[in-house]
Amino acid sequence: MERKDLNYIKAYDEMKCLRKSISILNVEILISSDRSYKSQLYIKTQDLKERIGWLLLDSGEYIKGLALYLSLPWKTHGEQKYSGMSMALIEMQHYDEAIRLLRKGMRRFPESSLLMITKGLLCQRLGLDKNALLYFEQALQFDPDNPYALYDKALSLNRLSYYEDAVPILQKLTENYPNNLNYLFEMGYCCQMMGYPENALQYYRKAQETGYMSLTIYEELYSVYMYLGLNNEALDVALEGLKGYPDEPSMYENLGECYFKRGWIAEAKEVLKDGIKKFPEDARLKALLKKIEDETDNPDNGKKPLLIGSIILLIMLLRKLKEKHSW
Repeated sequence: MERKDLNYIKAYDEMKCLRKSISILNVEILISSDRSYKSQLYIKTQDLKERIGWLLLDSGEYIKGLALYLSLPWKTHGEQKYSGMSMALIEMQHYDEAIRLLRKGMRRFPESSLLMITKGLLCQRLGLDKNALLYFEQALQFDPDNPYALYDKALSLNRLSYYEDAVPILQKLTENYPNNLNYLFEMGYCCQMMGYPENALQYYRKAQETGYMSLTIYEELYSVYMYLGLNNEALDVALEGLKGYPDEPSMYENLGECYFKRGWIAEAKEVLKDGIKKFPEDARLKALLKKIEDETDNPDNGKKPLLIGSIILLIMLLRKLKEKHSW
């Protein structure tokens, strides 16, 4: 990874502390003569290992996370083991293995909200959001205030365009967890898709203020700024996004669009050509460059903004909004 974001660094700092704690507990286990106490300490070490496993998965270290969950004992950590192993398999796109493992886990732990959430996440990944909602709602019957189940339920509702149903869930989450990036972002997206870009911008900015900027936040901030006609802000975000994520073609597309909107045709062409040079198979970059070239054949070398260019830009922005959350 060329660019370690803040959450990534925090996760590894926490894992370092957890491993140190495990080492200390192992020493206590070694020197203690009390079997009951040794057993308690051992369970604590497995609890800490399970936390490390989750952090590994959250950091994209799926093979390492799977290996760690495999090492947990079935007797004391069976529920967490089924969930963690399944999540690793889901992230690695081994869906059949994940389905079989979850079936076994849910037979052994039929009232596990953790496994119900994991099954819902599998359905989400397979594009079966209506099925996913059933599992999240079932999990909430056993654990009504579970923030993970609530968030994932809202996520599926948004993907199904049930924005009005997602709003109260996300409002509750953002009130209870005001610094959670995911909750703030999803609330912003919900507002954006409901036609309230000013409200969306407030939530995106709050997410930005947490100190963490992701690729998706750059994209959404840029889209809202452009929609609201805040061209200077859009340009700042587009420039910052390309600097932070030079290996993402969408960042070249955003900056090219922004330059085009301002009438800086030469600059728009240059950044798009740079993007195409780096990503020669990217159809969106090629399409935008062709549109600009087709519509800016004029003696002023593209220094004057064209009405047709603005119309094309608006159509492309609306199309991009419709494509959001299609994954």
